[in-house]
This record gives sequence, structure tokens and C-alpha cells, in this order.
Amino acid sequence: MRRVTPVLAFVLLLAFSACTSEPEEMVDSTLTVFLDSDVTAATKSAVEQRLRSMPSVEDVALGTREQAYESLKESLKDSPDLLADLRPEILPESFRATVTDASVAEAVELVMAEADGVEDVALRTAQIDPLPSHIGVIVRLESAVTGEQRAAVEKAVHALPDAESVAFEDRDAAYERLREQCRGRGELAAQLDPQMTRASLRFQMPLDPKGPGLSGLLKLDGVDVVRLVPMAML
Repeated sequence: MRRVTPVLAFVLLLAFSACTSEPEEMVDSTLTVFLDSDVTAATKSAVEQRLRSMPSVEDVALGTREQAYESLKESLKDSPDLLADLRPEILPESFRATVTDASVAEAVELVMAEADGVEDVALRTAQIDPLPSHIGVIVRLESAVTGEQRAAVEKAVHALPDAESVAFEDRDAAYERLREQCRGRGELAAQLDPQMTRASLRFQMPLDPKGPGLSGLLKLDGVDVVRLVPMAML
């Protein structure tokens, strides 16, 4: 499985300010497309063009390794031990974009993850001020997750003190839902493949700047990724 560095994944999961407000009906998502370390200029250009062609994707911008490192330094200024082994040259270049339609954001994430030259893709609620008071959480399971692993993940999710409306979605249901949401959105529906989807646990919780308990889910066997997303995506 292609994965960004664990520290970077941790920061993307938990890097939210303490500001809160009443829930918003629509909140944009930030999509970060991490590039392979040996990506060529031609492939990088193709990734950018494909990203720009996605429906409801705006503000596409390339981020350098140095910019990623400076962002990590700021996010982890109170945890210098996590930065000890990180250097700019080992961090990936990335494209960052805004997805303005929650109904297609997850499909865009999955399709871009399969593009040549892409190491990984991360989707999360956009940094806005003030932030909404509640957030959606998607705990996506690995394709080969066992029944025992799934049960352990479900137990951990239900043990979170603030988890609300926890629901399980299998991979087939995820594919059908995403395909239906993408109808009439250009070629996005056709680019989806059942093998892209995964079973997941989906729930909402009050937004806490430290994300209590969520980081622990990343360490569980059978968990692929954890996404913090607008509630409209659930």
C-alpha cells in the first residue's frame, strides 16, 4: 500500500486550530496529492492536468519539499522529537487543491490515488477560520482486513467518547454510492473502479484540536487511512 510518511499522515490528521463555530452546511475539502520521489517532469505535468480536469477541483498548486518541511516544523513545534529524523529531501512534492463539492470529493481522492506518478493522496476538511463544531470521520479498512481485525476496529471506534452515528459501509456499497454521486459529473463515474473502494466505518464527532483517540486508530491492524472530512461527505 502506498503511504505517506507516518509523521506527515499524523499531522494531516490532527493539524486543526482550536477555533470552532456552529456547523456549516457546506465546507470545502483539501486534497493533497503526494508525488513519487522519482517522478519525471512529464508525469508531474500529467498529474497536474488530470487533477485540474476533475469536477469541483479548484486552486491547484504545487508544493515543494522545502515548503512541506517548513509546514511540518510549524505543526510540530511542540513535538520536536517527531521532526528529529525528517529532512526536506525525504519529503514528497505534492499538489494541493480545494474540492468544493462534498459529493464528489471522495471519488476524486480515489481516482487520483491511482494516477501514474502519485505516491499517495490525502483528503481532509479545509483549514477555515472558524472551523465547524463537528466533523466527519472515515476509517477506511485495508482490502485484506480480517473479520477479527474489523471487529477490533469497530470496538475502538465505539469506545471513542464523542463518536456519533457510527455506521459500517462495505466496499460494494461504497462503489455504488460513489458512482451514483458522480453521475453527470463528466468522466469521473467512468474512472471509478470497484477495486478502488474499501469498507469503512463512518461517523461524526465534535471537533477537538487534539483529535482524542483518533491517532490510535491509525495504529490498528486492518486500518488503511483515517480521514477528517466535512460531515456532508458521510
